[in-house]
Amino acid sequence: MALPNQKQQCPACNGRRLVQNGKGQVQTCPLCDGSGSVTPQPIRVPFDYPINFTALVGNSNNNTGSIQFDRDAPFEWVWAVATQTGTFSSRMEDGATGRKFDSAAVNNANRFGTAQLPFPLVEPYIFAPGTTCNFNINETSGNPNTIQIVLKGYKLYPAATS
Repeated sequence: MALPNQKQQCPACNGRRLVQNGKGQVQTCPLCDGSGSVTPQPIRVPFDYPINFTALVGNSNNNTGSIQFDRDAPFEWVWAVATQTGTFSSRMEDGATGRKFDSAAVNNANRFGTAQLPFPLVEPYIFAPGTTCNFNINETSGNPNTIQIVLKGYKLYPAATS
């Protein structure tokens, strides 16, 4: 499957870079600006990926889990949301690249919003199809804690080509 930002042959000029205008004159293709190719915009479908940590023991560390992204499309992560019965801290990592999203564990109030007020990422992050986002959760309230983290965003399906 092609990623959404891969160029395709321009449908207006068929890659020839020139088109004939209404007066029979040849001009630079206005759709591709004479490059012969276009980058189609992906079809963005809203999607949520949840992960649940159930009944964590109070003050327990290194509770791990992963979100497995579907193979049908890249996922553009835009908002972070969580519900919990107590406080926690977390570390996150892109399982495909090993990129960490933090230098140390981040308290839940500093990383996640609510469904009503989701925490927006300054710049959306794209996970490749079939990869994972790995979590390491530290329960910090001292009580049993049930946590659901949701990465909200869009599946990026390739635009249909004609």
